[in-house]
Formats: sequence, C-alpha cells, structure tokens
Amino acid sequence: MLECMNVDLSPENSRYVRQRVEAGAYPNESEAVDEAIRLLRKRDELRADVLAGIGEADRGELLPAEDVFARLEERARQIEEAACRK
Repeated sequence: MLECMNVDLSPENSRYVRQRVEAGAYPNESEAVDEAIRLLRKRDELRADVLAGIGEADRGELLPAEDVFARLEERARQIEEAACRK
C-alpha cells in the first residue's frame, strides 16, 4: 500500500537531509526519512528491552556473570563470522 504524508522539518533538519542526499548517502529525501524512522523504532525497541531488563533486575531475576559473558562472546563470534562472509 502506497501512502503519502507531508512532514514539515525544521530548517536545520531539512538542510541535513538534503546534504545527506547530495552526498549520496541516500537516493532521495524519502529514503533518508524512512531510515530515520527505522532507527527511531529500533531505539524505542531497545529502550523497551532495557526497561524490561531493569524490571527483571529489580525483581532479582539476574543471570550469573559467566553466563552473560559466554552469551556475549558467542554473539560476537557470530557477528565476526557474518562479517567475514560479506
């Protein structure tokens, strides 16, 4: 579904978006704004995850540090492997 929305940006943000498009970072202004919204959504998701984690910690639902570091090391290994495949 294609939907059109008009958004008024501040002059500073408008200039920034135009500069990013002119620099080749985005093909057009719409793509730049779409990326900004994707990042905003991701930030909101991360914030919700952090708040959920704080709630778990407040309830004493903690993991041993060794388990946390093992998971982080495994995730780092996966990211490195994925980067090497690109």
